[in-house]
Amino acid sequence: MDISRQVFVRSLRMGVVYVVLSIILAAFITFSFGIGARAGNVVESNGRVFDFRSVFGLMLIPFVAIFGLIITTPTYLLFVNDKNAGVLEYLLAVGMSQRDIFKGYLKAALLLSLIPMVLALVVSMATSTSGLLYSIGTGTLAAVTGLADVALVTFLMIGFSAMQRKPTGMNSPLGITIGVLLMLPEFFLLFLLQGAIVWLDIGVAVVLATTAFILLLSVDKLIMREKLLP
Repeated sequence: MDISRQVFVRSLRMGVVYVVLSIILAAFITFSFGIGARAGNVVESNGRVFDFRSVFGLMLIPFVAIFGLIITTPTYLLFVNDKNAGVLEYLLAVGMSQRDIFKGYLKAALLLSLIPMVLALVVSMATSTSGLLYSIGTGTLAAVTGLADVALVTFLMIGFSAMQRKPTGMNSPLGITIGVLLMLPEFFLLFLLQGAIVWLDIGVAVVLATTAFILLLSVDKLIMREKLLP
């Protein structure tokens, strides 16, 4: 039984403001990066060359994750609402496991996050001056990193909500904060490493995706069935 489609549609209806906000931010910020990348190289007073095109092009990678985190916030809220309303209890009663339930909300969150991510990547490719192959490579890395970040944060947020006796959804901004903190090293190191930051981005994506996958496989042991009851 796959509940991801229903969760996806209900999350869209519940969080229209988050959807619109993520789309606007994705379009505006990505377009701004494309304009900034046209500055080219700047030679600093110490003789060091600062590659604006590379920095602004790669800045998209952590921001794509943020766009995805914003639009998936309604998924956390919906999980809390469903737990309090007894929906999760019903899903358990019809034979679904904790992993099946978590997988449904996780899949819906990932599908939601693709909306601003795809928009950002299209705008980035349209405004890029670095060539098609570079844009595709950067865009692919941005999407993989963003999806990995969304997957891990979604699991942590709904897991935390499941552990609460009476969740209220007030911790939803915490999800975005956690996601930003996971991307924080990339923001600071980007200006120092410039193009070499790609290797750090790949490492971050692998770690986040692996952690989220391991947690999903272990959810039946980490979250007891009674934790999903109202």
